[in-house]
Amino acid sequence: MENSLELFLHNIEEDTQDILDWGDYRIGYFIQKNKTKGSENQDTLFIMAQDDFCIFGVADGAGGHPNGMEASYSVGETIFQHVRGTKSADVQLISLIESANNKVREKYPEAFTTLSFAALFANDLRSYSVGDSEVQYYNNAGEIIYNNIPQSPVGYAVEAGMLSQEEGLDHNDRNIVNNLIGDEHLRIEVASKVTLKKGFTVIVGSDGIFDNISHETLHSHVGSGSFEEGFEKLCQLCRDRGDDWRKDDDVSFILLRKVRA
Repeated sequence: MENSLELFLHNIEEDTQDILDWGDYRIGYFIQKNKTKGSENQDTLFIMAQDDFCIFGVADGAGGHPNGMEASYSVGETIFQHVRGTKSADVQLISLIESANNKVREKYPEAFTTLSFAALFANDLRSYSVGDSEVQYYNNAGEIIYNNIPQSPVGYAVEAGMLSQEEGLDHNDRNIVNNLIGDEHLRIEVASKVTLKKGFTVIVGSDGIFDNISHETLHSHVGSGSFEEGFEKLCQLCRDRGDDWRKDDDVSFILLRKVRA
């Protein structure tokens, strides 16, 4: 199919990154296993683009529960395979999230995973999230115009103004998540549609990046300036992580920018 792009990464042992082009967009991705936490990378990263439609996101299996890796794979595969064989006009994303949740509950009844992704129809973007993986948009002036609310006590406290985002990184309850794929009743956050213009940037990532890097630092790296340089700086920051990182975890993110009008 013309102008198509397919990428599905799961249980990746080695740091993996690349930059891809799709239509008027440049897309960078990075995935990295935790350093010491466990033997498996529980993040799943997926990109599916065809003609005028692109969906890209991450699922992060919940640690402390069995089959987190399998749950994230199941969710990513359900979305990836459905979109792969469906015309853009027929894609129903809320129903698809519910279907993915039902499959996890049926096959892995004690497993949980986050899900965060964005769907791009032509130049119109909408994002969806369950759990504490995050999505952030920047306009062509490098200003943050949207960030989903991580579905956690700390995420809600930051949104309410009780904590700054950076203070939230060190909060004792940072690891608590209220709402995950695998729950019987889901809370799905859906953003309003945004029409992307040249220079607009979107980042979708697992909590491995958002639990360790402040929004200010992310903004300084990828909010504006050279896409390639900013992407590489962020990848290098993840590769170089040491004792100063707050949480050893798998890291995955996708960075998309509209590079042509």
